[in-house]
Amino acid sequence: MAIARPVDRRLFLLLEHARNQVFRQANNGLQKDLGVTAPQGAALFHLHRKDGARMGDLASTLGLNAPAVSGLVDRMRDSGLVERRREPGDARAARVYLTESGRALAVQVAERLRAFNDHLADGFTEEQMEIVYGFLAALARRGPEAWELPAA
Repeated sequence: MAIARPVDRRLFLLLEHARNQVFRQANNGLQKDLGVTAPQGAALFHLHRKDGARMGDLASTLGLNAPAVSGLVDRMRDSGLVERRREPGDARAARVYLTESGRALAVQVAERLRAFNDHLADGFTEEQMEIVYGFLAALARRGPEAWELPAA
């Protein structure tokens, strides 16, 4: 007989559902308030901290493959937020730099995301949030070998 639990304990499904909800709300808020998508906001946030990032580093940070980050950067370039420059000495590599308008928007994105983070933590104690941060950070640090599904 199954034990009735007050909280759904299917961790993978809860993480997936929570991620979708959080992403959707962040995306909607950033589009409505600043006119950028969540992936564009994440790129702006990253470049604000590490302007001139290599395309590969940006892809890794955002969890995107090379074609996806290339398309993202192209759209941001077309909007006047970033510029792509070839890496001297390596014709295959490129770096991404914020434009002045991209830099100004990155500051607004960072402020908006800080407020969103604070909102996500509303109703939880600092101790509870430390557990959440520790858990999520540990999951993010795991290497690919840790993600193999157990044998059936």
